[in-house]
Amino acid sequence: MAEEPVHKKPCRAPGKIDRACIYAIVPARAGSKGVKGKNIKDFCGKPLMAWAINNGVQSKYITRTFVSTDSDEYREVAISHGAEAPFLRPAEISHDTATDFELFLHFLQWMKENEPPDKYPSLLVQLRPTAPCLTVETVDAAIARFLEHEDEAYDSLRSVTPADHEPFNMYFVDAHGDSGNRLVPLIPVSHHKDDPSHIINEPQSVARQILPKIYWHNAYLDLIRPATITEQGCCMGRRCLSFHMGPEDTADIDTPEQWEDAQKKKLEQLAKAAAKAPAA
Repeated sequence: MAEEPVHKKPCRAPGKIDRACIYAIVPARAGSKGVKGKNIKDFCGKPLMAWAINNGVQSKYITRTFVSTDSDEYREVAISHGAEAPFLRPAEISHDTATDFELFLHFLQWMKENEPPDKYPSLLVQLRPTAPCLTVETVDAAIARFLEHEDEAYDSLRSVTPADHEPFNMYFVDAHGDSGNRLVPLIPVSHHKDDPSHIINEPQSVARQILPKIYWHNAYLDLIRPATITEQGCCMGRRCLSFHMGPEDTADIDTPEQWEDAQKKKLEQLAKAAAKAPAA
C-alpha cells in the first residue's frame, strides 16, 4: 500500500516540542523585481539574507538554520554565512506567487526522505531576509512565548503590529457587477470592543473607539508546528498565538527608497547595541 502523502495525515493533538529540533528556515529565492538581487544585495556590510541567518545561528533555541533557495549562487552565500542549504528549491515553487505552504511542505518532505526520524523538526521558525532589523533577542522572545504556551494547542505564532490604517474603512471594488463601481466593505459586520454580543452591522459608520483593535501581520516572525503543514494543510492552523511588536520595529524593503530607510534604521540599531556592549 502506498504511503499517505505528508500533508494528508490525520490530525492529532499537538505534543511537546523537542528542544533539540527547533529549526529555522530562511526563504531566499532569486528573481526579486522590486529590488534586483535583493536577498544577496549588500545591506549594512552583509548580504541581506545573512542577517536572517545570523538570527538563526545565534538564537539560544534554534538548533539548525536552513536556507531554501532556487539559486546556486544564493546557496553558496547561505553556506558561507553558517546556514545549511542541502537542496535547491524546485522552480515550480519558486515563482512570484509561490506560497509559504509549498516551501514548508517541500522542506518537510525533504527532511523525511533524507534525515533520520529523530532529526525531523519539532518546530519551524521562518526568518525572512526582508526583516533585517529583526534582532536575535526578539526571535528568542517569540520562541520563548510559544514554548510557554505549548500545552495550549497553538498551531502557530505570528508577529503582529497595530494596523496603521483603519481596516473598517477598507473596501473591495466589485469587479463582477455594477461595471466595477460598487464598493464592498472588507469587514461588513463587527462587534463592540467590550461586548462581543453587541453586533455592529455597519462598522464603517460608527466611531472607531467602540470597535475592536485590529492587528497587521508584519511577517517578521512565523513559528509553525510541522503538523500544521502536514495534517491541516496550511501555515496558520486553527489556533495562532500572537506576538506583539511595535510599529517602530518594522521596516519594509520592497522599494529602493524603503531599502535606504531600512539601512539607516539598522545602522542606528547597531550603534545602540555597540554602545550598550561592555568594554573589552
